[in-house]
Amino acid sequence: MKRYLAVFILMITILPFSGNIFAQPGELYELSSIDFIGNNEFSDSDLRNVIQSEESPLWLWKFLDSFTPFGSPPVYFDSLTITVDIISLKSFYAVNGFFETSFSYSYDVDTSSKSVVLTYTISEGKDFTYGKINVHGLNKLKHLHSQILPYTDLSNTERFNQEKLQRHMNIVLTILKNNGYMLATFDSTLIIMDTLMNKTDLEIYFAPGEKYLFDEVRVEKTGEGKDLVSDELIKYVASIEVGQMYNQEEIAKSRLRLARTGLFNSINLKGVVEDTVSNKVPLKINGNIGSMNDLSPEVFIDNEFNTSNIGIGLSYSRKNFFGDARKLTLSTKFKVNDIQNFNFFSTNESDSIVQTQVDIRLLLEQPFFFSRGISASLEAYYKTYNIFETRFENEGGRLELAIDMPAHTFINLLNPYLNLDILGYDIFSEVKGVPLVTTPKSTAAILGSAVGSTTANDFFFPYEGYNLNQILELALTRTVVTSSGQSIQDSLGLKEVTTDDIGFYYKLQTIFTNYTSVSRDNNTVVGMKFKIGYIQTFVGGDELIPPNQTFFAGGANSVRGWRARELVPEDRVSFIGVTNPAEDNIRGGTFILEGSFEYRRKFNPDFGYALFLDYGNTWNGYSEIEFIQIAVAVGFGVRYYSPFAPFRIDFGWKLWDPQNQISLFERAFWQAFEFHFGIGEAF
Repeated sequence: MKRYLAVFILMITILPFSGNIFAQPGELYELSSIDFIGNNEFSDSDLRNVIQSEESPLWLWKFLDSFTPFGSPPVYFDSLTITVDIISLKSFYAVNGFFETSFSYSYDVDTSSKSVVLTYTISEGKDFTYGKINVHGLNKLKHLHSQILPYTDLSNTERFNQEKLQRHMNIVLTILKNNGYMLATFDSTLIIMDTLMNKTDLEIYFAPGEKYLFDEVRVEKTGEGKDLVSDELIKYVASIEVGQMYNQEEIAKSRLRLARTGLFNSINLKGVVEDTVSNKVPLKINGNIGSMNDLSPEVFIDNEFNTSNIGIGLSYSRKNFFGDARKLTLSTKFKVNDIQNFNFFSTNESDSIVQTQVDIRLLLEQPFFFSRGISASLEAYYKTYNIFETRFENEGGRLELAIDMPAHTFINLLNPYLNLDILGYDIFSEVKGVPLVTTPKSTAAILGSAVGSTTANDFFFPYEGYNLNQILELALTRTVVTSSGQSIQDSLGLKEVTTDDIGFYYKLQTIFTNYTSVSRDNNTVVGMKFKIGYIQTFVGGDELIPPNQTFFAGGANSVRGWRARELVPEDRVSFIGVTNPAEDNIRGGTFILEGSFEYRRKFNPDFGYALFLDYGNTWNGYSEIEFIQIAVAVGFGVRYYSPFAPFRIDFGWKLWDPQNQISLFERAFWQAFEFHFGIGEAF
């Protein structure tokens, strides 16, 4: 049989369809459904995302659109879009390796309901796989072949995919630009179709150009602070030397280091192509430097303690503090915690207690510490807050380093830290009706590190990749417990009794999240979270672990069928026989198991919804875990994706309540309900 070869050039050709506009003037028919027949390789939803025609939304969205900005208007049938749809479908199939696909269409009209069902019939044909691949222009770059080959050597059993091919060519370009080839370009790809063998032979052309070195670093400054920051400091932080090979990735890192100083309103680094001489190129750093003093009032919302909190604050920053790009920040905040659960009209006293917090911090940031690849921050803090009726005072200091990790390593987050944390609070109780006040005060010296790996592609709405974060800590604690009150006076004849104990423990915590897009437009995502943590004492008992270092479950970012800190161990830790009040949940557990599954969908760029299932609980030790003690919640939420952060409202129900050993179906529906307001996605 004779072998036929054809050179394939992707073109958009306007097809001479003779369809008529169905709807007459003043007569509109909704496009109720778009169906596909014969599409074996791609789902209906994939194909709907390709074409211009859209199905009319459900009645609920049309109803909301009639009086709010949150719905969607009806969509009407227009036969003129069929031509565009078929062109789009042809292009979609071609770039995915189906070059011989044919299409036809029909539509059914229901005059009684004034609706139309549009159907596309598809004959996909055979798919084309990769054949011979020849790469031109890189023959002289033998030292880079090992890096480039994985992206140009495609399996001959794999179906042709133009998007993947383009992605691989972009990676090759990045490799070239990271190895001195500043002007490297991807010229073109010639696709030769073998219609007999269903193969696509590729001729790929690159133009790498010359290999460049930096021969000069220029600094151009503008802005009101331009005379207060030296060129030498900017060059030092950028960390690009004369004679260094051009490297696009290093330029991006330098820009990040400079931006991290906070000195610049805007910063840009680039090679000055027009001033190249031979294979030498100058690097220009162009920055707009703002004021060295900032005074910033703020109104904020956060999710500390897994609750929704609102407050006001004021911060003062001094940039380039004593030179070397240091930044000194003094901030103070006042906020009300767990605002959505405060009930002005409740007869339950615990529901009408305002949970407030005052927070004062002094922060010194150094963009380079020991070396330019390590930044540091030194913080002193004091905060006082109450959880229900218990008032806490927390103070301390923290030194944290951020180490720049090499490119293409699995671990891309490494932040060791040293933390001195002091926590004090009062426990009010009675012994045989006589008042007793117990005041524990814990001082913890904590040496730890946050280690992580992340490939998630978006901070606000990730649809691909994962986050893996681990916390490793060793802590030495001193706990002083002072007991006073009439009970001590009567039994011992003393005003107060003090005990002093030393504890030593380690803490491990792992959080893994994963995101997978389940639609071609990446607006539908399935997310998964798994969290596990454990605290084990070497010296002393669990009562010597400060309460703010233990694990809590429940709340806006946890198991959403429960309020924050509601899921704590039933066996409570005591001090010299005095147990924390059950209603305040002062102390959490030493073991946590928690997770979530979430289905997220954006139905337009600004709004979306989510369906979720959460599970988890805390225990005092892993030996206490029982399967029936794992709390399970289900629910749904709505999302508003603002330009600076997502806002969410979640409605959760207790599917299985381990505290009462009952399911959702064994109690009143609204008794199992919790409402949460949050900033950002739950994970």
